[in-house]
Amino acid sequence: MKKCIVWETSASVAGGQKMTLTVLDLLKDEYEFLCLIPGEGKLSEELKRRGIAYICLGDQTLPAGVKGWQAYLRYAYMSIRSILKSTMVIRSFKPDVLYAPGPAALPWSAVCGSISRKPVVWHLHHLFSDGPTKKLLSYTSRWYSVRKIVSVTRVVGDQITSPAGHDKVVPLCNPVDTARYAAGDAEMILRETEAALGRPVLRKGGCMLMQIAVLRPAKQQDLFIRVVGALKHLGVPVTGILVGKAITEEDLRYEKQLRQMISHEGLAGDIYMAGHCSNVQDYLAAADIVFVPMAVEGLSLVAQEAMSAKRHVVAVDAGGVAELLRDAGCGTLYPLNASPEEIAGIIQQLLRQDHREALQRGYDFCLHHSSEAYRESISRVFASACGQHGGSDGGYRA
Repeated sequence: MKKCIVWETSASVAGGQKMTLTVLDLLKDEYEFLCLIPGEGKLSEELKRRGIAYICLGDQTLPAGVKGWQAYLRYAYMSIRSILKSTMVIRSFKPDVLYAPGPAALPWSAVCGSISRKPVVWHLHHLFSDGPTKKLLSYTSRWYSVRKIVSVTRVVGDQITSPAGHDKVVPLCNPVDTARYAAGDAEMILRETEAALGRPVLRKGGCMLMQIAVLRPAKQQDLFIRVVGALKHLGVPVTGILVGKAITEEDLRYEKQLRQMISHEGLAGDIYMAGHCSNVQDYLAAADIVFVPMAVEGLSLVAQEAMSAKRHVVAVDAGGVAELLRDAGCGTLYPLNASPEEIAGIIQQLLRQDHREALQRGYDFCLHHSSEAYRESISRVFASACGQHGGSDGGYRA
């Protein structure tokens, strides 16, 4: 059995970490894993549950408010510390391959791979908003140590602008457990929503609009609230459900603002803030439309889950979610700068149309991207990376 060191730069478990855990589960019969993580938390709990060893390297995030030259100095310090610690672990563990799905760890893994002469597999999940990060990744992607770059969508992979680096990109859509998300219990959620709002929810003829995401400014739950208000103004019998919870202090402040906004807009009887849930499939079963407004996501797992549940997805025409819906031939995209009223008008028109064929296409797309198919693809990527290793001096390829 081969050995693999995995970098994760977050101690929590969000979309990216869920995908990392999925990769570890799928390749557990081929590789012995050792994970390098910031510290104890949800991720370490999941690793313990799986019997996967891990080492805590310390915090790998920039504190809030750190900007400009201070941010560069802080990142340089974190990089040196992480590279030194990681190099010692590599010498002790003697891995066959290094796997870097954590954003900050991408360049660190390239350096460590060069020092230790180990092949590196990157996994890109994100759309990076700042130019310096893109330049750094494009530069280090050329290095010989970086053998393969898995990207969740083509638009994510296209951030690697170096020709030598882009040649290594392998677009590979995340798998989804279609059977799980197709088997939700809608009635339970409808009763729960009625109890929370203190009114009946229409089983037919109404619109259940839903957004599933961490409560965070970047997720734009405030836009969701405005769209619900606009639909109500149009006379659509709408019920909104926000699924997700706040994590950071900034998130908690945003949650407070959202609750105040719901009250101020007179939507207290129309929007249910459900908090965190482990039964996403049940919420999806109750939804008519799943709203995905985030333009900066590399791929929307929520959209995939909604497609598996045969639910219509309304999303912004930008980023990975737009590519996903176009490739699947389902869902509806609205312009990036559309107003809440314009989005509400689009949804109102959707409610009058028959989308059964499109929903089936989305479902079939998810069936095609099964865990077994993904396991075969990601296994080939790792095998190819290891097979290319030939004792190079670790320099970069022009």
